[in-house]
Amino acid sequence: MFKYFFALILVLSASSFANDSINAALSSDSILLDITSLSANQYVAVGERGHILIGSSVADAQQVIVPTKATLTAVTRIDNLLWAVGHDFTIIHSKDSGATWQLQYQDVNKEHPLMDVHFFDQKHGIVAGAYGSFMRTVDGGKSWSTELHSTLLHPDDIEYLEEVREFDGEEFYKQELESILPHFNRLYVFENTVYMAGETGMLAQSTNQGMSWERIDIDYDGSFFDITSSKDILIAGGLRGNLFMKHSDNEWTRIDLCHTGSVNSLLIIDERLLVLSNNGYVATIDYLSVDDTPSCSDPQVTIKQNSDKVTLLNALSLNNNMIAVTSNGLAPLTE
Repeated sequence: MFKYFFALILVLSASSFANDSINAALSSDSILLDITSLSANQYVAVGERGHILIGSSVADAQQVIVPTKATLTAVTRIDNLLWAVGHDFTIIHSKDSGATWQLQYQDVNKEHPLMDVHFFDQKHGIVAGAYGSFMRTVDGGKSWSTELHSTLLHPDDIEYLEEVREFDGEEFYKQELESILPHFNRLYVFENTVYMAGETGMLAQSTNQGMSWERIDIDYDGSFFDITSSKDILIAGGLRGNLFMKHSDNEWTRIDLCHTGSVNSLLIIDERLLVLSNNGYVATIDYLSVDDTPSCSDPQVTIKQNSDKVTLLNALSLNNNMIAVTSNGLAPLTE
């Protein structure tokens, strides 16, 4: 199962190898999938057909032409360096705060997207995506190496693969491993830990920048689309409004959002949790004060639905305003 925007980008055109994006008058109204800060007063947003927008408000977004028409799913920044990833295993890079972009990597034969990117510094970065895709660079994206992490599999699959290795050999083992790894949907870094969320109930953590991974146990088999952390609390959200919270070594608690819109992004702002979902739902949760069985009827949980019911994919707080990327482009976000 895929989240809303993952299903969207699978059907968007991806036959755009090494072609520049098109300057589109309505790019700010097109599907936009991720947003991050470019400076204290500017954002950069990415989306379908290689659209990249830079601005300081919803109204003043300007499109930047980039060397691909592939749908871009995520963007990250280190100082004045930017990387964006997306369909066709596309990775593009900017050295000048998004003014110009170069194609660093692309493989149209993969026929599936990279879903997220994170850089630990100006040289060392990782990308993750569909069908267990995971790559690393240590030279700022000049070269990328593929990694297969068997510890990210469900324990039943790990047992099966060990039998494959024993009876069929190492080469077939690697082929099977690559074929059954889950989709990786989101990377999140908190202090010295890298978290990853994916399909079939996959949550994982790494304390060595993703060199090795440990699955986080949870009694849920649906897809997760985001994971975040604050203090000693983990929060994960996914398919059909499923939202879970875990304090330190305690058990997971499900937060009932009273809707079935899939959770796309989790944002912690001023000790409040914002939950952005399909169908225009946004939840504001005082996650430090909720009880053992939190629901939308609690005073610590506020649920609103935008009048246009447009899917909310991510958001950013900038200049004391919340700017969201949605299935209809940029929009102000009211909590």
